[in-house]
Amino acid sequence: MENFLNSFVNKFGNLSSIQTLIFMVFAILAFILKDSIKETFLLIKWPKWSFLKRKEKGQDIKVLKSHDIFPTLERVKREASFLRFFSHGKYDEAKSRMSADFVKFKCDVCSDKFSTFLDNDFSKLSSDELKQLILSSLWNMHEIYIDKIRNHWLNKGINKEDVGYVIELFEVFRHGVVLGFQHRTEAIFSCEHYDTHFSKILACYNIYAFGIDLLPKDLQDTFEAINGKFANIEYIDNSRS
Repeated sequence: MENFLNSFVNKFGNLSSIQTLIFMVFAILAFILKDSIKETFLLIKWPKWSFLKRKEKGQDIKVLKSHDIFPTLERVKREASFLRFFSHGKYDEAKSRMSADFVKFKCDVCSDKFSTFLDNDFSKLSSDELKQLILSSLWNMHEIYIDKIRNHWLNKGINKEDVGYVIELFEVFRHGVVLGFQHRTEAIFSCEHYDTHFSKILACYNIYAFGIDLLPKDLQDTFEAINGKFANIEYIDNSRS
């Protein structure tokens, strides 16, 4: 054994026999425990990654005011305003103007609320609190634009029952999209890959922008299903409302 240790001493320089023995013990242990050491190494939160994490958490959520959802709302509003509807083979002016007014109120309210939402102080919110804030904001903007369009149509000479009928019909066609917003929002907040408030809000806005792109189709389905209900209604001119 002494000769064996001496041969190591010759190879490793001026190490004593005891130092060489200690080195050998550590080498053998490292080989035996290499898998455990590897797992431990991977679990360590190294300073470099911690710095990147702090940088990501510090992202300013207000930069999302340049998100694609805002030009999408403006584009959809313009596209839907050109929809033309017919009843019994003839152009239906009242129905066409009702559709244009509807999409204008919806897009304007949503654009304003999606923007002002980003002005909140999110720093003290937990993930669950942020999720509830997002969902409640969605329902709130929905109620606001429905109230605005209801009052607008009433001022245009549409009776209360017919206004309620059109709104309910639109809700039926839009139900799948609205429900999808809620389900996808909950899925985003349950996914570990979205680990900051910024990434969660960004993912939600991406989903909402996709749903907004479907608005012209849902609007067209709604007003085509009316079947001339308002063909003979005189839709009061904007200057008189």
